[in-house]
This record gives sequence, structure tokens and C-alpha cells, in this order.
Amino acid sequence: MYEKKEIQKLIDNLDIVEVISEYVNLKKSGSGYKGLSPFKEERTPSFSVNPVKNIFFDFSSGVGGNVIKFYQLINDVSFPQAIKELSQKYNIPLKISNFGNKYEINQDKYKEYYEILSDAHEFFKNSIKNDEKALKYMEERGFLPKDIKKFEIGFSLNERDELFKYLIKKNFSEKKILELGLVKRNESGAVYDTFRNRVMFPIYNPQNKIVGFGGRIIEKETDLPKYLNSADSVVFKKGKELFGLKNRGEAIKRKGFAILMEGYLDVLTVKRYGFETAVASLGTAFTEEQASLLKRYTKNIIIAYDNDEAGKNAIIRAGYILKKFDFEIKCLKITENVKDPDEFLRKYGKKKFVETLKKSVDFYNFLFLEFTKNLNIEEITSKRILVKKFKPFFETFENELDKELYIQKLSHEIGIEEKYLRQEFESEKSYTKKDKSNNNYIKKNSFDSKVQYKKEEKDLYDDLEEQTIMYCIKYFKLQKEKIQLLLKKNLTNEFYHNLFSKLQEINFAVETVLQINETELTEEQKEKTFGLKCFADKEIKLEKEESYFNELFKSWLRREIKDTRKDMTRAEKFRLKREVEIELEREFHTFEDLKKIYKKFEEIRRPE
Repeated sequence: MYEKKEIQKLIDNLDIVEVISEYVNLKKSGSGYKGLSPFKEERTPSFSVNPVKNIFFDFSSGVGGNVIKFYQLINDVSFPQAIKELSQKYNIPLKISNFGNKYEINQDKYKEYYEILSDAHEFFKNSIKNDEKALKYMEERGFLPKDIKKFEIGFSLNERDELFKYLIKKNFSEKKILELGLVKRNESGAVYDTFRNRVMFPIYNPQNKIVGFGGRIIEKETDLPKYLNSADSVVFKKGKELFGLKNRGEAIKRKGFAILMEGYLDVLTVKRYGFETAVASLGTAFTEEQASLLKRYTKNIIIAYDNDEAGKNAIIRAGYILKKFDFEIKCLKITENVKDPDEFLRKYGKKKFVETLKKSVDFYNFLFLEFTKNLNIEEITSKRILVKKFKPFFETFENELDKELYIQKLSHEIGIEEKYLRQEFESEKSYTKKDKSNNNYIKKNSFDSKVQYKKEEKDLYDDLEEQTIMYCIKYFKLQKEKIQLLLKKNLTNEFYHNLFSKLQEINFAVETVLQINETELTEEQKEKTFGLKCFADKEIKLEKEESYFNELFKSWLRREIKDTRKDMTRAEKFRLKREVEIELEREFHTFEDLKKIYKKFEEIRRPE
């Protein structure tokens, strides 16, 4: 508890620009400073600091205040904790008072959740000590008992509810244990442990609090998932945390870079060899939220993913996200015959790994090597393909100077004049903007909006058919029932009809289209296919797949209703058709809703 005058003393003695500069790249702007918001993704700097008034304001999120407020928000700590940490960090002694005007430390509403997770961690750590199978599994991966202790690795017993009973004996709330996903309830109401027979890795947030766990099954022959993460909870969001990030990124800030890896064991292996700055996403693809979190601590990243095609594709996806946040990106290139950095270190040791890290290639060069692997860039067709492959890379740039430098580099390497490359990349940008501004059958930024009918009917139909092909390219293997419904649609644009038919023949495996000479696709069809794939990867995000499909399917249904109007002569059929149209006007539909509506429509148009 601190007197108001002590708090004001802290504010007056802190240099707000110095404090904030640890988290935001500030640039002088008039009498103040500006930078990109640390709280919300943005491309134009709207975060400002006024050193005269000793305040900050973030226009993108609408938050502002003094230096203590900023420290609270950026580090997710309470007001008293922020005062304490700032006082210690900048050596500004404050008097603690037990009376007078003071700020009370509020009861942490998440306190019991953190205590449950901490005690669960103790249970896991104690369980591994005497489990020979778990110890052997870790030993095979180079982790001795001292390493297990250092990294606080645990084990979940292969028992039904040992963890649950342990936590209940500690008088924790059953409801909160369930909310954290440590246990689940079956259909009969019985509670059972979520994690069983798994090596357990604690997941810390930057404030050094355990927020969840990752578990690796130790059985070799099993249908169970190899890795299992804690479910999202009130204290944990997988897409917003990074495994290995502790102590508010102190190691990363000290070293000036982070190593981005794929899995828990990758991170722990490199940390065991002294590479403290390693982090990994948590069983999901790398996210923009994770990039924003990393940006607090560094702008330099080495991506060190697995040495296979899936790993290289993941590098490309993560690289595009990092590029949006203006990171300096390098990619680890492992030429040796090993599957990942974990195996590399165990096989070749620290010295060679350091040498390999130093040889990490710039993200552009990594892309160039990957994109040209099966191309002969002396050929015109290959050059055209390569330029199209590079379009997503050039879309990520905010810094125009950097973009120009890379255009010059690409121009020199493939022998195409800069002005033509610039036109090509600008046309993609213009197309994207046009596509986003025109409300076609599927509005890119508002999936729940109604379809706009401002375009000519033919253009609307063409748009719908293009969006249908994009969805099939993206989700052919993942959404079989939905795909089967779309495959029945009649595409009336001759170009799209032929392309749709040919892509069906190869099960929409578009990765092979540009590599197999025997394919019957024309050059124009190949180029269109690749363009649609790039656009689908960018626009049809997994979290919006359902909304995207629903709008797509509703658009097809509206189109078919319109096309059958001339046949709807009987009053009863017309009434039923109108009922279907009204149903479609509802704001939200599930996939099951749409199937029922479509079934009703098919009954209406069925010949008598």
C-alpha cells in the first residue's frame, strides 16, 4: 500500500519514454513520440507518448494514461504490482504505508485458478520421479533426472482420476478444476483426468504463472493424439501464449533475438544446450497474437522448424505473419539428414548448431530457394509462376524502401525489369482492395452481411463460381460433406466450368498442378488455379470457415431460387419458395439449418 504522494513521486521520477521504449519502437514526432500500438495490430502508427505531460495514448485501442498504467497493461499485472516492480527496476525507493490514502491490493479473481494449476504441476512433478517408463522416454531424448528437475517436467499417471482426487483433497473447487480442463465429465456424470500416461510440460505466461500444460503420450502404439494441450480457459488462450516464454522475455531482450520452434521438446532441447531464447507455438499454427507478443521483446527472429516439407510450409506461413509485424526474419537451413533441430543437436552437438544458426538465411532467400526448387527460371512459364509465388511476400510490406530493395533483388535474379514486377505486385494489391471494397457474394470482412446485388448478374454469378472453387481448393480434404454439396453445383461460366471439372479429376490437389506437365490444364487455368489457392489461403481462415461456407451456400440457394422462378407457376409452390427465401433472410444459420432449407427447396422444384 502506497500513499498518493509516493505514487506521484514514482511517476515524476520515471522517464516515460525510456520505460515505454523497452516495448515499443518509438520515433520522434514533433514534441512527442510515435510508434505502432503494442495492444492492437495496426499498420499506421497511432500510439503516442507525450513526455511533457508524462502520458501515453493509444488511438487504435482507446487506452491511455501514465507510465504505471502502461506498465500494468503491457505486463498484465495489478496496479500495486506495477508500482513495486517499477520502483525496484529503476531504483526509486518508496515508503509503504498502512494508513491514510492508499491503493488497496484487490483480490486476484484468478488466484484459485493459478493455485490449482500450481498444485497440479506439483502432482505431475512428483509422479515422474518413480515412473520408469516416463524416465526412460525422457532419457532416450537426452533428458537426465537433473534436466527433468531443471525444466520442471512431470508425468500424468495412467489412472482414471488420481489428479482430480488429489486436487479435491486440497479443497479446490470442482467447478474451477473442470473449467481449467484438467478433468472432464463423461455422459454418466463421472469425472476423469484429461491427461493420462503423458509426459507433462508446464506452460508459463510472461509473468511466470502456469496457465496450462502440454502432454506428450509415451505409448508408441496408440490411436490417441501424440500431443495434447490444455483447453482454452479463463487464464489460457493457446493462440496468445508461447511455450518457453518466461520472466517477461528477459532472456530474449538480453540476447536481442528469439528462436521460433515447433514443439516442446525442440524448445527444451535447445535450452538444455544453453539457447535460452527458444519459444514455440502451442499445438496450433503460429498466430498474429503470438507475433504481437514476441514484438514486445525483440524484432529479430530465427525460425527453426522441422526439416521436412510440412516444416518448410509452416516456415512460410509464420514468416508472412512475422513480416506483417516488421520482424527481421531468418530461417534455419538444416542440410544434414535429420528431421528437426532436436535431433540435430543430439547428433551433432552445440558447436555445429551454433554454426548452422549463424548461416540462417534471410526470409526472402529462403522463399527463393523453396519456390525455385522445381522450376527452371530460364523458362518464361517458370518466371511467371515464380512471380506469382512471390506475391504474398510483397503484400506483407509496410516499409516501402524494403519492398523496393527486394523488387530490385528479384529483378536482378530472374531478369525481369523492375517496373514490370512493380506493376504485377501493385495489381495484386489493387485487386485485393477492390475485392474487399466490392460486396460480392461473400464479403471478405463481414461474412454475416447480406449479399449485395449492385453488380450485373453475370458478374455476380462469376464471383460465386470463383469463390466456390476457392473453397474446394482450401477444404477438399477437410470438409467432405460440404464439398459434396458444392460439387453438384452447375457452373455456367465456361472457363470456371472447365477448370472446376478438371480440378475434380485431381481431387483439387492444386500443389501438383504447376509441377506435372502431363496435366490437361492450360497455362491460363494453371495461373488462375495458383492465384485462387493463394487467395484462399489468405482469405478463408479456419476460424471463419463455417461462416464462409454458409454465405457461399446461401448464395447458391438464392441463385437457384432465382433461376427456377419461371417454373414456379403453381400458387402452392410459389408460397413454399417464398418461405425458403424468408428463411434465408435470417441473420445466422448453422450448416444443419442450411441443409434443411435446401432439402425443402429441392422438394419444391422436384418435377411432379
